[in-house]
Amino acid sequence: MCMAVGSSCFSGYVTDPHRLDEAMAAMIVRHRLLHSVARLGVAVSGGADSTALFHLLMPECRTRGIAVTILHLNHGLRKEADEDARFVEALAADAGLPVVSHRVALAGRPADGRSLEMAARDARLDFFRQAFEEHALDAIATGHNADDVAETLLLRLARGAGAAGLSGLRPHTYLGGCRMIRPMLAISGKALRAWLHERNLAWREDASNCDPTIPRNAVRHAVLPHLEASWSADLRARFCQSAETLREDDALLDTLAEQQFTVLTGGGDALPVDELLRQPLALQRRILRHWLYRHANPHAAGFSTVQRLLALCREPGDWHATLHGKDIVQCRDRRLSFRPSPPARIVPPPAVLAIPTAQPLRWGAFEIIATRDTGIFSLANGVGHIPAACTLSAAALEGRALTVRARQPGDRIAPTNLRGSKKIQDLYVDAKLPEMLRDTVPLIACGDEIVWVPGYRVARRYAVPALDAPSVRLTIHARCPSPPD
Repeated sequence: MCMAVGSSCFSGYVTDPHRLDEAMAAMIVRHRLLHSVARLGVAVSGGADSTALFHLLMPECRTRGIAVTILHLNHGLRKEADEDARFVEALAADAGLPVVSHRVALAGRPADGRSLEMAARDARLDFFRQAFEEHALDAIATGHNADDVAETLLLRLARGAGAAGLSGLRPHTYLGGCRMIRPMLAISGKALRAWLHERNLAWREDASNCDPTIPRNAVRHAVLPHLEASWSADLRARFCQSAETLREDDALLDTLAEQQFTVLTGGGDALPVDELLRQPLALQRRILRHWLYRHANPHAAGFSTVQRLLALCREPGDWHATLHGKDIVQCRDRRLSFRPSPPARIVPPPAVLAIPTAQPLRWGAFEIIATRDTGIFSLANGVGHIPAACTLSAAALEGRALTVRARQPGDRIAPTNLRGSKKIQDLYVDAKLPEMLRDTVPLIACGDEIVWVPGYRVARRYAVPALDAPSVRLTIHARCPSPPD
């Protein structure tokens, strides 16, 4: 079916509000969006798009006898969010439908470096997955429309995405095992609002959708209008056409890559390097990405990782590479495989070291003893080398407690007989201490200060001032293994 836009004809950008029911029905049939769906979750935020989705989709669901559950996530980011939730609950109640509403707290930018928008997206996906499982849903419908497709294409083009990324939003996909369907990808956002206006159907406006600091909003309100004014009024339709073409090309390449992947691996886990490199470059990337998706974190299958691994594959000899600090890919005898990750290290919690110790303090694989002494003593064979011993000024420690703990971000020490201070991380690197051992080194701290790194110097402030001055001797040695029962 072909929908007219201006003087051209496109199947993926409907602007006539009187043809929305027809457009959605065509999308559902063409992509079999409701095939095998008996229980459907419909994501409704209260905004125009999701409210239109609700009203347009209900007749289709009633005709097919599909049980609908309304899903609403309150991000807690706006003071109007509670009113949005009440609006959605009233919408569901008027239709006699159950509603699953959940609230999360996203007060500011996450500590892990994600943007607030990405954190909100992740929270929605977590909510959808949980609702999908707990309510035995067959699919979840979202209100993405054709404008979202055009915007996504531009945003991903700016990131240097290939066909898979540029094809953008798909009519149906799986996220974490949860089937997501998007029945309105052929309908423009303007047409959806006009359709709601004509029927006097209310919705909620989110003021953050006008915030120009959010990249998608900048594309929606500035970049696309400028391009349309400069080039063509039907530019969004053309972008949607490009995205649809790329989706079809991407699906074909994925099919070819999966077929070749099966041939190359023979159903096993290893991937033969020379056979991989005989494939066209486009298939090399996809086959390797497919292999990474099967065996590693999906984030490890990004373009830069794939390019790095392909470059290594072209080098002779054996090698190994770490992906995102976790998964290890190794090449042996010209075959790629994953090396099992070492077991997670258990970092002992901080512990207070009494002076003197009545009995050795056990911390991790070590025992630490503190005794009162006089003068200066040191046993140091390199950073992190145990056994080790030192003496600290008893006067500097008077009335203060010592703590034994692992490294923390930003830790530094101001070493005796040296100027300034040094990062503990740099000490470990300079000493070539293996990464897997760095959280096992028992650091001695007094408050927020590191006073001693075993095998290294003590901090200037805690150095014993004279050979006859009162001191505290610290001794660290490996714990003896427990005898067998």
